[in-house]
Amino acid sequence: MLSRIIVDEQLDVLVITETRHDQSEWTELRRVTPPGYKCLDAARPIPPDANVDTLHYQNHGGLAFIYRHHLKLKKMTIDTTVKTFEFLCDFASTASCHFVLLGVYRPGSQALSTVFCDDLSAVFEQLATY
Repeated sequence: MLSRIIVDEQLDVLVITETRHDQSEWTELRRVTPPGYKCLDAARPIPPDANVDTLHYQNHGGLAFIYRHHLKLKKMTIDTTVKTFEFLCDFASTASCHFVLLGVYRPGSQALSTVFCDDLSAVFEQLATY
C-alpha cells in the first residue's frame, strides 16, 4: 500500500519514521520501495540486553528515506551524540540543486525536554556548515 501511494502521488522523497527495523536488508523496506526508487535507512540496532525471543519484544525506532532514483543521496556523518532522538541525514543533489535532508524520530512516549532541544541544536550547528 505504501509503495502504491509513493507512485500514485509521484513523490520525490518519502521520510519514514519508526520503521522498527534492525538491519538494512529488512525485507519490508524493499517491499515499500517501488521500481525507480531507492532506499537509504538508519536501522535501530537491537540492544545487547534485549530478549528478542519473546512475543512481547518490539524494536521501535529506525528511519528510512525512499527516493526517486534520479536523486543522488549520500549519508552524512554528524559529529555529535544525541540521547533523545534518532536521525538520518543525507546530502542530496539533483541536476540543478544540492540540499541536506534530515529525518528525526523522537519517541512520543518521551516528554519534550530541554535536552531534546539541546540535542537538536547540536545537530543543526553541525549542519550549518553545509
